[in-house]
Amino acid sequence: MIKEYHISGFYLLIALFLLLLVTSCTYDYFEDETNYVVYIPKADKNVRTEDYKVEDVNILIYNGDLQKERYSYHPFAENARSIYGNFNFRLYPGTYSVYNFTELQETSLIDLSSHSQARFELKQSADGLYYEEPQAIYVEYKNPTIHFPGPLVIDTVLFETKYTGRICIAFKNLTKIDPSLTYNNIKKIKIEARGIGVTQYLSKMDVITDNTRSSRKTPDDKMLLTSTPFKLEYKDFEFGVQNNYYPSPDLSQEGREFEPIDLNLSFIGQDDTSLSYLNIAVKDKNRNPVVLHMDETLVVEVDGNNITILRLDNLEEWNPQIESEDDSDPSGGGISI
Repeated sequence: MIKEYHISGFYLLIALFLLLLVTSCTYDYFEDETNYVVYIPKADKNVRTEDYKVEDVNILIYNGDLQKERYSYHPFAENARSIYGNFNFRLYPGTYSVYNFTELQETSLIDLSSHSQARFELKQSADGLYYEEPQAIYVEYKNPTIHFPGPLVIDTVLFETKYTGRICIAFKNLTKIDPSLTYNNIKKIKIEARGIGVTQYLSKMDVITDNTRSSRKTPDDKMLLTSTPFKLEYKDFEFGVQNNYYPSPDLSQEGREFEPIDLNLSFIGQDDTSLSYLNIAVKDKNRNPVVLHMDETLVVEVDGNNITILRLDNLEEWNPQIESEDDSDPSGGGISI
């Protein structure tokens, strides 16, 4: 009897120990416990409309290293929560850097495991000679602090801030440069752009402001863009083109902070032969480089041989028809230079 008593007591102690262990480690092992939610109205089936929507979502969560990563695309139906725009996470206590993106499909994501090295880059052409134009990427940064025990933390991501900037070029009186440069003669305009950013480190986006700047790999980095001219409703200009760019790169560590974005334009005729060339250095009237910021539109006015660079105050000034078709809901501003 004494022997039986000791064995039963032993098993009772083991059971109590396991119960205490499970109770103390509930936070660590219950994978379905949500304490952080990113709510995206434009992904919510009850909210999204034809004009208010996103087609995909990238969420990257860092605390030193990558802690959580989520990619989802319309109809966001991987679970009952995501279809209503709720992206749920279980995080350990701490403060996090949360990067939310949409329209990253044509962008390369590099070294995501490390916050200091994580970045996204322009894709390169098949021959590796050029970088390609990005889509209009939207971004929103959050910096939640998670407590345990503590309340559920919910961040709402509206995707109203565009990471990419835009350079628009308006033309008139081009026949002063070359008689062949009429709207009807020009099939397309190829632009070789230098002095541009090609990569963006996430660690340099913790405070997303006008000061957010991209980086480049070498001084020889260049983009090749091809645009079809369209008729303009901008002042008295005849036609124009527009393209997306990363924000101007921070070249201070290279000692080249006075290097402007440089655009070499090739006008291509209806028979695919070259008509003429034009170089545009994106500088102000004092010959200083004009910085392209996030979510900003610069307008290059080309009036014959006269070139003026403007920061657009009101985007409705830039061809309202193109704005509505672009469906990018851009916002930005600036002052004339």
